[in-house]
Amino acid sequence: MVPFQSIMIPLFYILRDLGLLGTYWAMILPSIVVGLPFGIFFMRAFFLRLPDELADAAKIDGASEFAVFWRVMLPLSLPAIAAQVVFQFMAAWKEFLIPLIYMQREELRPLVLGLMFFRGKYTQNIPLTMAGAMIVMLPILVIYIIFQRKFIQGMTAGALKG
Repeated sequence: MVPFQSIMIPLFYILRDLGLLGTYWAMILPSIVVGLPFGIFFMRAFFLRLPDELADAAKIDGASEFAVFWRVMLPLSLPAIAAQVVFQFMAAWKEFLIPLIYMQREELRPLVLGLMFFRGKYTQNIPLTMAGAMIVMLPILVIYIIFQRKFIQGMTAGALKG
């Protein structure tokens, strides 16, 4: 749960020493490190709200720990997983600082970072910037539309006791 700004310089040196600067791995690995604590917290809270009786009933029927997880808990957690997918995709898609620091080759930079280059020192092409913003926004809308039902189920799961 450490903010990225506090680890970005040491992480730069680590990625440089590993030879990952200027590659896609320089964006993937820090994104995982930044998003993992929230994902663990979110999924743990969801699993704590699942009734223990379901796992106990599967164990009585002879299921192993892995089978309980795979056949009982995982299907019940699909709404939370869908919500987590949407959250992490949105966080990775809107990321600006990671590619700005770790992507030195212009052809590997993401669209969000490319929007910055539509602005000059004294001018800005507003119609081009708005068209670019619409293109950048489309994948987020598509992902949300695909996972909309599961996303809403995941967000409201456990909100009401009854």
